[in-house]
Amino acid sequence: MFYAKDIENFIICDEIAMALALDQKIATASIEASCSVETTDALTRGQMVVNQPPSESHTTEVRLVTGVDVDRLVQLLTSALAD
Repeated sequence: MFYAKDIENFIICDEIAMALALDQKIATASIEASCSVETTDALTRGQMVVNQPPSESHTTEVRLVTGVDVDRLVQLLTSALAD
């Protein structure tokens, strides 16, 4: 069984990304944004920079999921990890 004990706001990013690839209905809220990857700054190099609202100067449009159906996610994870 899948449990998160004594952990508040625990986020399992890779599992959520895979669950969304399998079932997009897991997303309950999202935003559209343009983004770029920082390539010059020493402190933030490699990080994604989100421009919201979308900017014409940044053409990469993405959907950022800001909410998930936790019950549906746990059900999917539990069934994937079942014996």
